[in-house]
Amino acid sequence: MATHNDVVTHYRMVPEDFVKHLVSTLVIVAVVVLAASLLFGVPEKTPLTIKTYATQHPVAFEQMALRALDGQGQIANYGPPYNHGTGSIQTPLQSLQGVLHPINAATDFIIHPLTMAASLNPRVRPALTSWTHASAAQRAHWALAYTKALSTGTYKNGVVVTPGGSYGPLPVMLSTTLQLGKSGLMSGALMRSGVVYERFNTQNYLLFLQGAPLQKDPATQTLAGNHWGIIHPAIAGYPGAWWMTIPTWIYQWPFVVNSKAPDALALAIGFLFWLALAFIPWIPGLNRLPRYLGVHKLIWKNFYHNHPPGAPPHTGETKGEKGESLDAS
Repeated sequence: MATHNDVVTHYRMVPEDFVKHLVSTLVIVAVVVLAASLLFGVPEKTPLTIKTYATQHPVAFEQMALRALDGQGQIANYGPPYNHGTGSIQTPLQSLQGVLHPINAATDFIIHPLTMAASLNPRVRPALTSWTHASAAQRAHWALAYTKALSTGTYKNGVVVTPGGSYGPLPVMLSTTLQLGKSGLMSGALMRSGVVYERFNTQNYLLFLQGAPLQKDPATQTLAGNHWGIIHPAIAGYPGAWWMTIPTWIYQWPFVVNSKAPDALALAIGFLFWLALAFIPWIPGLNRLPRYLGVHKLIWKNFYHNHPPGAPPHTGETKGEKGESLDAS
């Protein structure tokens, strides 16, 4: 009779249908998750959309559109991976990777949607023609003048009203852009592409509101970075993303937050933490922590109680139908 010293062999093996087990487990988990979401689910905060921003902040919307058109917006001058700007370059590695997702903010964010709108609004086409055929100096003159005008602009009767001046085609172009935004058509225009597989590419839609809209909105709810906002609740009375405490903590370190490359530093520090965890089995001292902490003794407490050190191993056996040895259950 064979003697078995391994605790695993003390149990009788039985047939198991793993497909049935997998499906039943999936169904049980799905039911539990759905029930828990109904009972304890956190309500969604109303998202900031192009339509919402255009409706609630029409003057600011036109200002944002003008910055995209004249190359002064955040994405227009962002840099790699979107274009060759320098506004948001943090490290040489960012420049080294080059432009992977090319964006021309003026064309992609403003001209392209207005070109689509021109088929419905005859006033838009002459304005587009005037803008595209004007010299760079003339465009800059119009943009500077209208930027100053919008700083004192008001919204009346569905349009942005500014003092009179030499603005060229900009009032028509930007008022049409505002109407596209308020109607919700701007979102579809930004995602529209002649290439079939790119019609689900939401890049331009997501980047259009980059800058003032997405930077000011969190601050109104104490969700900005200097408030440790990522771990705050977006809906009062519900927990925030507490598991992001460590990354948020790293961003509060003075040499990180005051650096020209805070994201790169935070990612690098996080990677070092990951390396430390990954190589714990080989780091002297740290690899002895499990033995010092003794957590395994707590987990295996019942086993050690029933099998004290020095006790003879269990050797009970039964005979199968063909005479093979099976461990007793």
